[in-house]
Amino acid sequence: MKPPVTSREPAPPARPPSPGDGRWASVTREQLHITQGAVAEQAQARLVAEGTQFTIEGPRQRAVIPETTGDDVELRFTWLGVTDKVIPLASGELREQVGLKLRAQDGCNVIYAMWRIAPSAGIVVNFKRNPDDHQSGECGNAGYTTIRPRFMEPLDKLAQGDAHSLRARIAADVLTVYADGIRVWEGILPADALSLEGPAGMRTDNARVRFELLVPQAAGPTSHL
Repeated sequence: MKPPVTSREPAPPARPPSPGDGRWASVTREQLHITQGAVAEQAQARLVAEGTQFTIEGPRQRAVIPETTGDDVELRFTWLGVTDKVIPLASGELREQVGLKLRAQDGCNVIYAMWRIAPSAGIVVNFKRNPDDHQSGECGNAGYTTIRPRFMEPLDKLAQGDAHSLRARIAADVLTVYADGIRVWEGILPADALSLEGPAGMRTDNARVRFELLVPQAAGPTSHL
C-alpha cells in the first residue's frame, strides 16, 4: 500500500463549499442533544462579536444533532486550553482533542474525525462498531478501528485562543476532513463504517472551547434520539 500523501500543497479540490453560502444552518441549543457533559450558551454580545455560540468547560462532552444526515458537519471553535479537571479515556490514555461525529448510531457505533491537540497534533479518523451494544457503558473502548488515510496533511500545534474550523464530509465511500477550509485528510471508509446510520455530532476530551456547529440546511431526518 502506498503511503499517504503529505505534501504541503494539497491536491484539488482543496476547499469545500463555504458554510456562509446560504446552504448551511447554525445549530441551536434546542437542536443539540447532549449525551454526556454540558455546554453553556454565551452572552449575546460575545456571540455576535466572536461568531461562537457555546462554551465547554468540562473534561468530557458528547452531543449529537438529531434530524441530520450524519454525512456533513462543521465545527467552528476556539481552543481555550486544557480543562481544570483532566480525565483519561477508557483506554487509560490522556488526550486533549476536539472533533466531530458522523453517522452516530449510538454510543457504541459511530464514526469520529478528531483534531488532536495533545500529546501530538493532527487529524485522526476512526470508527467504533459494536453491533450488539448500544450504550457506551456496555462497549467501553471496544470496537475501535483507525482508518488509514490515502491523503493527509500535517497540522501545526494549536495556539491557545486562536479560532479554527473542522469539517468532515462523507461522499459515497470517501470521508474528507477539512481544517480551516483546507483539505487535510481523506480516506476510504470500510463497509462496517458505511453501514452505520445516525446523525452528526461533536465530541471533546479535556479541551475548553467556545464553538458553533453548522449543518447543511438540506439535511433530512435520519435519527430521532
